[in-house]
Amino acid sequence: MEEAAMAAGMPERYCIIGAGYTGNGLARAFRQAGIGYDQFEATDRVGGNWAHGVYDSTHLISSKASTQYPEYPMPAHFPTFPSRAQMLAYLNDYVDHFGLREAITFDTEVARVAPLDRTGMAGWRVTLSTGETREYAGVAVANGHYWERNIPRYPGVFAGRQLHSKDYGRPADFGDGGRVLVVGGGNSASDLAVEAAAAFGTADISLRRGYWFIPKTIFGIPSSEWDRVRLPMPVQRAGFRVLLWLSQGDVRRYGLERPDHKLFTKDVTVNTSLMYALRHGKVRPRKEIARFDGHTVHFVDGGSGEYDTVVWATGYRTRFPFLDESMFVWENGQPLLLEHVLVPRYANLYIWGLVAPRSGAGRIISAGADFLAEAVRVQRLLPIPLSDLLARRVRARSSILAGQAEILGRIGRLRRALRGDERRARLLGGGLAARPVHRRTEPTADIGEMAA
Repeated sequence: MEEAAMAAGMPERYCIIGAGYTGNGLARAFRQAGIGYDQFEATDRVGGNWAHGVYDSTHLISSKASTQYPEYPMPAHFPTFPSRAQMLAYLNDYVDHFGLREAITFDTEVARVAPLDRTGMAGWRVTLSTGETREYAGVAVANGHYWERNIPRYPGVFAGRQLHSKDYGRPADFGDGGRVLVVGGGNSASDLAVEAAAAFGTADISLRRGYWFIPKTIFGIPSSEWDRVRLPMPVQRAGFRVLLWLSQGDVRRYGLERPDHKLFTKDVTVNTSLMYALRHGKVRPRKEIARFDGHTVHFVDGGSGEYDTVVWATGYRTRFPFLDESMFVWENGQPLLLEHVLVPRYANLYIWGLVAPRSGAGRIISAGADFLAEAVRVQRLLPIPLSDLLARRVRARSSILAGQAEILGRIGRLRRALRGDERRARLLGGGLAARPVHRRTEPTADIGEMAA
């Protein structure tokens, strides 16, 4: 793994940012591949969004079988859709089972990451919230994409309580008033509308368009388990539409608009309880907001309602505040990446976990982490960024949506291609050169914007 550095007596190290679901999967792959690394977590615990970003009643929307890491299955007694507490216990058990905790530095944010040369071939400088600066051969960014709140702006002023779904933990957070409007059509919006209705009898949900709502199980099979076989997208769409029609019928029966886009071209909402609540009149669908006027919310169809609380379940923005974000090419709010990981024109920088699979991510994380460990090894042999080499085979894309079977197939092909590249590089004498040693310097005076 570390031929040149080992020969010089200077082992190379990598930096992993984040100790959540994806970051720990990568740490496991690095550890097993013999890649030296340091892992930084901004909070005091393992788990990422599961530890500090979801509400108490959260359960998995993907099945246990599709969410677990294949190298470490969840306990047999866990239900098909484990709770937040069970997921956290599992993530902590995973870390301890593979001996990953000792490499995690908690309560330490990464403030700044910058390349040592134009492309990062020479390595990356990492500045921590403590002011300490270290140099690494490469950086894997696993800071998650569920933390920069997206709150849309509408004319007028709302006089009641407002909160984002990330700041919601339990029904008490709705406030004392019982009139709740949840804004959004995703998984969190569906859950919180139902939870507000359970707490106060009724709740409204504002939807700006038609969405694809998929039940958590179809004919008793978790929806995520239907994404096992890779088929052409038109076939997948046609088959899934038949399943949806048979399992829940026309969404207009629930007071919803028909979807305004093709299935799987945007993120889907996996929820069963919302449809039940809609048919029982506990949750009432409303159109997109037009404007606010005190406690009155006016909608684009001319309707209005009085509310005490507005919950913004309107998603998140993808951000990397510790990087110069101008190094990315942005499209529809997402960076263009090669295979969801590599940044075009740069070496030794890996954006890890920026993907929204249609099913559980367990197999994708494990296979992708092993692929990334191999990519690290191949990059050490190359005189150019691996992203430049990969760009000859695939094009950079901004979409974070992916089918499990599809992305696993691509990972398999890329791993075979990487092994061929490695063999050719070794036959040609490789591109091995000394990389920067992991070293410490004095704290800097200007730490800058801190995030992890």
